[in-house]
Amino acid sequence: METFDSVLKVLVGAVGVGSGAAYVPQAVRIWKRRSSDDVSVVTYLLFLLGQVIWLTYGVRFGLLEIVLGMSANLAGNLAVLVSALRFRTRPA
Repeated sequence: METFDSVLKVLVGAVGVGSGAAYVPQAVRIWKRRSSDDVSVVTYLLFLLGQVIWLTYGVRFGLLEIVLGMSANLAGNLAVLVSALRFRTRPA
């Protein structure tokens, strides 16, 4: 069971970092198009809230795999949010 727990910890960290990288295509698309009109900022803010809670949990209980995964997710999410706000079209 100890081996399973070790493998699971590695997988949790890897999946966390991998899912953080999943934000990159959206951020790149926003920068290429110079538009974020079709991106829901509210959705990304809600994701951000959950990620901050998980990161806080990981830090509080010393769970490195959660801290690494959520840090990657926060970085990806913030890349999308900053890009979306930068290229948001203002109403006329």
